[in-house]
Amino acid sequence: MSVISHLVAMAKNRVIGVNNDLPWSLSDDLNHFKQYTLNKPIVMGRKTFESIGKPLPQRINIVISRSLSEIEGVNVFSEVEDGIAFANQYNEKHQLEDEVIIIGGAQIFNETLPIMNRIVLTQVDCEIAGDVFYPEIDMHNFSRKNVSSHLKNEKNQFDFSIDLYEKI
Repeated sequence: MSVISHLVAMAKNRVIGVNNDLPWSLSDDLNHFKQYTLNKPIVMGRKTFESIGKPLPQRINIVISRSLSEIEGVNVFSEVEDGIAFANQYNEKHQLEDEVIIIGGAQIFNETLPIMNRIVLTQVDCEIAGDVFYPEIDMHNFSRKNVSSHLKNEKNQFDFSIDLYEKI
């Protein structure tokens, strides 16, 4: 069975976005995001793709949208299941690690809750205004595997930690 990961940065009040953008500036977290996703399939909704503005290089970009049909450098599917199936086939064909990474937004996170079995969670030490929220998850079903802490500095607007959780 493949690993279906949610890769998400979330404030204490579950905010993950505001006005189709990140509500903070965390350079070290962006570097972590890049390193974690390189050469892997990433699945995102249309709004997340539009907020990024272009396909992310050195990744297999998969966008779930019922309104977009074709984007250069992107694999577009109207259903999440089809995008994940494509990602799994890509991993198998190219003998890559068996992981599909969901990067947002809230609708795609919600749709994949039943099949998600890993969370790579950046916990941002703030409560911040936003209009997009990560869903409530019973974390008793997960075990924490890794923690790295980062302090607020000139590159990071807030303290934050990056934790990896595996479904039990």
